[in-house]
Amino acid sequence: MEESKTAVVAGGTGGIGEGIVAALMRDGYDVYVPVRPGVHSERLEQYVGDIEHGSLICLPADLEKIEEVESFRDRIIEAAGRLDLVVVSVGSFYYGYPLRSMPPEDWDRILRDNLATHFNAQRVFVDLLYRQKHGAYIVLTGPEADHVFQDAEVMSVAAAAQKMMARALAFEAFDSPIRVHVVTSHTPVNTRSRSGNAGPDWITASDLGAYIAALAAGRLPSTGETVHELENQTHLQRLIGKE
Repeated sequence: MEESKTAVVAGGTGGIGEGIVAALMRDGYDVYVPVRPGVHSERLEQYVGDIEHGSLICLPADLEKIEEVESFRDRIIEAAGRLDLVVVSVGSFYYGYPLRSMPPEDWDRILRDNLATHFNAQRVFVDLLYRQKHGAYIVLTGPEADHVFQDAEVMSVAAAAQKMMARALAFEAFDSPIRVHVVTSHTPVNTRSRSGNAGPDWITASDLGAYIAALAAGRLPSTGETVHELENQTHLQRLIGKE
C-alpha cells in the first residue's frame, strides 16, 4: 500500500488555493489548510467533496501570528507524523495610491499581509523540513513580481520580495535534502469567481494546481530548477502534457 503524503496549502481557501488543494488531493495528499478567523472553509470543502483520493483538513490558524503557525504545524505532525510539501499562496491585493502618496498605514498593512505571513510560514515549515531531511517548499507569485502596474506599485514591491525570499531559501538549501521553488504566473489566474471575465489565455487555477502537483512529485523536466516562469495557459498546458 502506498504511503500517504501530507501537504500544507497556505491560502487554500482562496480561488487559486482551491485549485491547488484539489490537484494535490487527486495526487494522493492529505491536505491541511490554515483558516483565519472569520474565513469560512465550506466553499472549499464543497469544491473538493467529490474527490476520491486524499483528504482535506482545515484547522484554525492566523499566519500573521507565528505562535499560531507553530501550533498548526504541531497538530499536523501529531496527526500525520511528517510533512512532505508546503505550498504558500497568500497575500492581499492593493489598488489606489502610487508609492509617493501611499498612506503609511496602508504600507504597513501590505507588508504585514504579504511579507510577515511569508516569513512566518517559511520560519516554521522550512525549519521542519530541514529537521525531517525531506520535503518541498513552493511559493506562488503573480505577474506583479516582475512587472509594475499603475496605482498598485506596492504589490510589485511585495511580490518581488516574496520571490526573492524563495530564491534566498533555495540558496540556503543548496546541497540539502529539501527543495525550494518559486512559481510565477505571468497572467492573472482564472478562478471560479472570475469565470466568464478571464482573458482567453489566462492560467487556470486547476492547471496551476496540476503543475504544482507535478513539480512536487518530480515529474517535470524542470524539477531541479528554483524559479519556474509560467507565461500563459498554452505554455502551462504544454509543460504538463495537456496540449
